[in-house]
Amino acid sequence: MQEVNVHTPALTNHLRQLLQKPAPGVPVVRIEQPVPVCNLMSWLEYQKSPQPEKSPQPENSPQPENSLQPENTLQRKESNQQRSYWRDRDADIEIATLGQSWSMPVPTRRELPEAADRAVSLINDSGVWAEKARSLLWLSFSDVDRMVWPAFGYGCVYLPRIEMVLTRKGATLACYLLAESDELWQSEIVSALKQLDAINWQISDEQDAYQLGPLRYQPEQAGYNRCMARAKQALAAGEMQKVVLSRSASTTIEGTFSPWRLLQHWRMANPRSYVFAVEARNGDLFFGCSPERLMARRGRVIHTEALAGTAPRGSTREEDSVLEQSLLNDRKNIHENLLVLKDIRDRLGILCQSLEADRSHSVVKLKSIQHLRYLIRGVLNAGVTDGELLAALHPTPAVGGTSREVAMQFIENHEGYARGLYAGVFGVVSPEHTEMAVTIRSGLLRQLSNNLQQLSLFTGGGIVQGSDSVEEWKELNNKLATVYSLLKDAEQESFALS
Repeated sequence: MQEVNVHTPALTNHLRQLLQKPAPGVPVVRIEQPVPVCNLMSWLEYQKSPQPEKSPQPENSPQPENSLQPENTLQRKESNQQRSYWRDRDADIEIATLGQSWSMPVPTRRELPEAADRAVSLINDSGVWAEKARSLLWLSFSDVDRMVWPAFGYGCVYLPRIEMVLTRKGATLACYLLAESDELWQSEIVSALKQLDAINWQISDEQDAYQLGPLRYQPEQAGYNRCMARAKQALAAGEMQKVVLSRSASTTIEGTFSPWRLLQHWRMANPRSYVFAVEARNGDLFFGCSPERLMARRGRVIHTEALAGTAPRGSTREEDSVLEQSLLNDRKNIHENLLVLKDIRDRLGILCQSLEADRSHSVVKLKSIQHLRYLIRGVLNAGVTDGELLAALHPTPAVGGTSREVAMQFIENHEGYARGLYAGVFGVVSPEHTEMAVTIRSGLLRQLSNNLQQLSLFTGGGIVQGSDSVEEWKELNNKLATVYSLLKDAEQESFALS
């Protein structure tokens, strides 16, 4: 058992002193103290997970955790220990959170701009406490009921209760308090003190020891081929130019298994990727390691990208170079990438006073695969909000298709399973800096019993005219290879040590 050398008297003493003072009369207060650097994913692993709710929500009818609040009224929600994690692609910031001090559900796409902009305004209106505050946001791929996971709903934006932040300057521990009234202020401080006291600073050296069940696909290959045949008919008829078809690959895990340890290994295998995890109130955990940026906004400067077109990595440097050159010159992959580029430029162009993209595509290399990419950057028109940007960009043709509406309807009608948060969005939202990853290369972990879990992993690929079903199925396997090989390696290692 290892104990993290973190002590919180400065933070707790500050909170106790604030109990004697009136509310500041601002929406949110963020209070922090510096702490020693520690492994944030290991820290999250040993915090108490939410308990499954006694009365689970009925299928396809998710209930938000708290209703939309009037513009000038904040209400304290019951404290919980829901965990979430975020690390940006450049490793400039790493965030681990426990609980939520405020949240606003996003029931459908229509409410998306309001929810994102509400979170920004809460922080903006908090005066001196606004500088370091940030909210987190998740969105599903689609808001159609049959495509949404009830435990998560379509989306949510929230302020954490407890936040550990690691940057190149060091680490801080912070708490967020709602502060518009004296009654709310007092109850918030009491809640924060209880959650700080409940934090576990001891990290075990326990190792995984588990056995995997067989992989089961949804859809199976025959169903995928039928869906692809329908897609090619629609493409040939000119109904759409591209559609992204995906599948889940599920396995049972019997024994001791930590998704946080898997996520750490996944991050090391693909270091230039976004890393994320978000926990539902019933304990379901969605997590992943994605190479794809939806957007990064600093002030009025925005960066995004067209990431589409895939090839495997080679087993030698020479083979890898040959595969890279083939990808760079492959007409089908170039066409797919250009469709994504055009759609993003069209949607983003009306929101920007200037917008430019790379003159030619480049290659992004991951452990098992490589992608074509165009980088896109611009300066936003004055007054453009994060809500408008999310509504314009999500989902991009890299995960849905083009035209967006036709491709999404095709997926919803024919793909055959609920994508949920796969191919959705996760990231941070704040007045100065908002950054969002596209949640591909991801998985969902559910607890089936005390010693049995189910892990579903998700992959997808773009279908255009000329796509081949056998090659596309192989591509899905290639995209799964990194994380599944990590699972298998840890399984075999645990048996070797037993």
